[in-house]
Amino acid sequence: LGVLPDGNIDVKGLTGKKRHIPTFIKKAFDKMEDRLSQVKTPAEFEEAKKEIREIVRDRYLQLKQREWGDQPEELAFHVVLGKDPKYYVKTTPQHVKAARILQKEGYEIKAGDLISFVKVAQEPHVKPVQLASNSEIDVTKYVGYLQSTFDQVLDALGLDFEEIIGLTKLERFM
Repeated sequence: LGVLPDGNIDVKGLTGKKRHIPTFIKKAFDKMEDRLSQVKTPAEFEEAKKEIREIVRDRYLQLKQREWGDQPEELAFHVVLGKDPKYYVKTTPQHVKAARILQKEGYEIKAGDLISFVKVAQEPHVKPVQLASNSEIDVTKYVGYLQSTFDQVLDALGLDFEEIIGLTKLERFM
């Protein structure tokens, strides 16, 4: 992560830039990236850090309060199926589990299809987005994904995810 002289942010390899991540998390990451690109002075940097804390905290609270919209699409992961689901034998990635559920429901699925799924509390812990409801969403998984996405940048900014969301040092060890 770096800021170029023209103000553009150079981001390489960070989870928040990956194409498959949920829109709900990506929008917050893009907002943070945009805010950092406006920084020109140390004072502006400190102000940006405050705003980034708010961006992360707002997303966290929206997850905890289940406020991501009427449908779970905002929380969907999007992964292209590399091969036909029947050829996955040793291990079954999450998008393949979702593809197999779609097949059982009568959908025709083949290699190259984009599989959109959400993380749910019930086994097998994934569900195709078109079959999922908001009440099934595993909020804890999404909080973890929000943390892992932002931790990479927060650390560089001297910020701590758990402190931002309000966990005390004692609560972290419980």
